Amino acid sequence: MKIVLLADTHLTAGSLVRGIDPIARLNLCVAAIQKLVPDADLCVLMGDNVENGSEDGYRALLECLKPLKMPIRFLAGNHDDRNTLLKVMPELDRDQGGYIQSSLETKREVLLFLDTAKSGENVGDYCEEKLTWLKEKLKDAGQKPVYIFMHHPPFKTGFWNDHSMVRDAAEFLAVVTAAGNVRHLFLGHTHRASSGSWNGLTWTTMHGSCYANDFELLPAKPNYRAGPADIGILLLNGNESVLHYQDVLGIHPLIEYSGKSIRESQ
Repeated sequence: MKIVLLADTHLTAGSLVRGIDPIARLNLCVAAIQKLVPDADLCVLMGDNVENGSEDGYRALLECLKPLKMPIRFLAGNHDDRNTLLKVMPELDRDQGGYIQSSLETKREVLLFLDTAKSGENVGDYCEEKLTWLKEKLKDAGQKPVYIFMHHPPFKTGFWNDHSMVRDAAEFLAVVTAAGNVRHLFLGHTHRASSGSWNGLTWTTMHGSCYANDFELLPAKPNYRAGPADIGILLLNGNESVLHYQDVLGIHPLIEYSGKSIRESQ
């Protein structure tokens, strides 16, 4: 299975975000997807889809994504407004509590798309009601490998975003580890490409598609960078997964190999 990941697009209906035009930036990402992986099975937007939760922002987002032919799943982040998102996209799957949570089962794996947003707060939330849904889906998956997609990390990364990680993450960890079938967590929110493990669970985060956080470990306050603007290309095959990062801004010249020497193509 081939999946495209876009994290933290922070779209607006025309205004700049930290000096960046998010519509122009997303258009570059979409063009890269069309060029590199037009045959992808799925595209996942990893939350903070818009900057301020506005209806105009979501409509602009949909307009930018129109060229993509694959199905799209949207995660909710702290910059999103769940009610407005559902107003603009009423067809989105949700759980019994109205949270934007859904699952996708293939022949070889199960994908779970979680809602970690809490209205009016930056902090991540995975309350008991959401956990009930997760328990059921993990049980239903049986022995199939499960891959989880969520906006907020439930663990510390050493960056300033740690103040807004998922609150009460111990309960989430207990549910996931008890199931025994979760293979990897894919996350947004940090605006940094990183990977690691958390109590035996491996995880990966992505640079923001709109802007990135500079490398500054705590206790430093954040500085922001205008790039790289990454798309993620995720290849899944049961218990095997590979995530490739593709920068859509810093495109370096190709280097041709002639057999005797290496030179930059013009």
